[in-house]
Amino acid sequence: MTQTVRFQIEGMHCAACVTRIEAALRTLPGVTEAVVNLASNEARIVCNAEAILDYTAALHAIGYQAVSIEAAARRGRNLGSVISLTGSKQLFDLLWPIGPTLFIALLLEFENSITHASWGMLALASVVMIGASREFFVTAAKALRHRTLNMDVLVATGVGTAFLAGTWSAFSSDEHSDHRPTDLNTLGCGSHLMAAVLIIIFVRIGRSLEAHARRKASDAIGRLLDLQAPIAHVLRASTDLLCSETEVELSVDQVIVGDTVLVRAGERIPVDGIVLAGVTDVDESSFTGESLPVRKQPNDRVLGGSVNQSGSFRFRAEHVGDEMALRRIAALVSDAQGTKAPIARLADRVAGVFVPIVLAIASVTFFVWLNRSDLNTAITRTVAVLVVACPCALGLATPTAILVAMGKGAELGVLFKDGAALEQTAALQIVLFDKTGTLTEGRPEIVEATPTDDVSRTELIRAAATIAGGSNHPLARAVVMLANKESVAFGPTPENMVAEPGLGLRGTVDGEVVLLGNWRWIVSQAAHLIATGESSESRDRQAALGRTPIFVTRGDRLLGSLAAEDRLRSTAADTTLALRHLQIATGIVSGDRLAVVKSVAHKLGISLIEAERLPIEKAEVVRSLQATGRKVAMIGDGVNDAPALAAADVGFAIGIGADIAIEAADVTLVSNDPRAVPHAIELARRTLSIIRQNLFFAFAYNVISIPLAAGLLSAFGPIMLPPGFAAAAMSASSVLVVTNSLRLRRFKPNMSL
Repeated sequence: MTQTVRFQIEGMHCAACVTRIEAALRTLPGVTEAVVNLASNEARIVCNAEAILDYTAALHAIGYQAVSIEAAARRGRNLGSVISLTGSKQLFDLLWPIGPTLFIALLLEFENSITHASWGMLALASVVMIGASREFFVTAAKALRHRTLNMDVLVATGVGTAFLAGTWSAFSSDEHSDHRPTDLNTLGCGSHLMAAVLIIIFVRIGRSLEAHARRKASDAIGRLLDLQAPIAHVLRASTDLLCSETEVELSVDQVIVGDTVLVRAGERIPVDGIVLAGVTDVDESSFTGESLPVRKQPNDRVLGGSVNQSGSFRFRAEHVGDEMALRRIAALVSDAQGTKAPIARLADRVAGVFVPIVLAIASVTFFVWLNRSDLNTAITRTVAVLVVACPCALGLATPTAILVAMGKGAELGVLFKDGAALEQTAALQIVLFDKTGTLTEGRPEIVEATPTDDVSRTELIRAAATIAGGSNHPLARAVVMLANKESVAFGPTPENMVAEPGLGLRGTVDGEVVLLGNWRWIVSQAAHLIATGESSESRDRQAALGRTPIFVTRGDRLLGSLAAEDRLRSTAADTTLALRHLQIATGIVSGDRLAVVKSVAHKLGISLIEAERLPIEKAEVVRSLQATGRKVAMIGDGVNDAPALAAADVGFAIGIGADIAIEAADVTLVSNDPRAVPHAIELARRTLSIIRQNLFFAFAYNVISIPLAAGLLSAFGPIMLPPGFAAAAMSASSVLVVTNSLRLRRFKPNMSL
């Protein structure tokens, strides 16, 4: 048994921080996995259930602080934002250094005309240093004290070097001399001080914009939870003898399982449940992405967070609190957003050594320029190298795109299990469908009952319904519905009930074994029943019509067969067509008879057919296709699909299916619309494209900007990157990566596919 622990981390600013924190957490006893997400400032640890984790002390030892998710939310530390853009006070705190900087620029412009200008610039720069740079130096000091290096070490070193150089120039300058430095490569007091304050301003503004963009990237969970209705109108038994029940307005967290809830037109449904009375249309687009309302009537399921559009109705609360679909989806999205895609591995490795490499390059730059030119130039180039380098862009390239993609997927009714599932989905080449409940409606009806010669129709239906009554399988429910429709009484409750996934049901009724299932399984259980040409003829005839024959035996007698018909989903043809446009092959892997599967495949233009497959055989089909070197997906909704879902490179579980199928799957489709499969593939491909763009930009930026700041192009003329502009470029690189990821929020599936 394992447990998962999640918490927020304070003091983390770059990819180098992520690498060190993950390394520290993985050393804790019992930890099997540790993932830190820079975009959300969240850590996720998977460990043994009995492990006692002292992660707070482990993080404190390397200069960081762990905060519980709840505490972080209460204190408003969403995403570990350094500076918030909301509110006039926060905006003033962010922008006030611009005022002193403008005065420094003015004094620098008229430095030759103003007496003691350098002292004025030093005083103004000192104000900015004391009031606005504390965060860099404090964080850098903590990192150095714990023998680690991060982005703040680079920034603090660059700012401190520029300020000290300006201070030294101010004290050593002759205010009455007419000799001022005029060479572009030889900067004086004012230029060094201007560089220091510009670095502070640009880095602070850049981090604020980055934090704002990161909040937008991860606000999908907030939008989901905003769908939660705050109150519920619950009908409770009344003490008034004249009235059997009364309406009580309760907080949604006070609703309990079994409560009868009243929902009027225009209201949001508070919790999950089953309709008891009333007919209405419900907008479930927040879950399924489908804009058309869904008709709801008694015995239909309703989801908390969806909107009742027309008439009022009553329903019985089935899932409340954290068991509601809305909160479970939010939890799944939150967990997925905290994962990494395999494509991020290279960036992680680079980030682990990035800061030491930059410090080494800066040292080399200083000594080379000190040898070639003068001290001012050496300092200027060194500071530029320190502040232009940006490990943040590397660290944000993948997680921000994952954050947005997971949220967008939830809006479309597609829940990716983790970043690896998303990356695998983008690489799919073959998609295999289960038939029943996936390509078909999953609500079969018994359209024909054929008893053997010495058995009555009523006897056949009673035996079938008696054994089917204890199962939730769609075919079993269809049998029960037929019995209810024809008012056939059930027999006594079966004993020793056994359900064989994908095969049938077995139970003992009045001392006799009753079997209900497909012919292949029936024969394996009662070989002496093989005989009769009637069963063979019935199977062939029903299969030719696209129906599924179900056989019923009691003791040593074959009672007859039932024919179930499951209509093709209206969107199934659109789904297979869309997948072909995406250059993905399709196939059907089903436990149903070959003739039935062929009938469905012919209608959908599917050529790859695997019929009459047991659950374990479905998984073998998946593996055989994988052996050809292709990436295979399996889409199913039942327990019998779980082995194939687990074996596939990507398993898609239809949301209305069994929990075990969802557990085995990599992607869950909240709706029962198979069109969500091509939508998921489109979104995954777009996300991988964005991640590659981000990684290319992050690597290219550092590869180009660091040599430029170091002055490698000086041979072609007075080409240099001033420290202030270097800081602006560094901040802009992080903002650009996050902003590029935010383009995924505008993603819309290509409905013309």
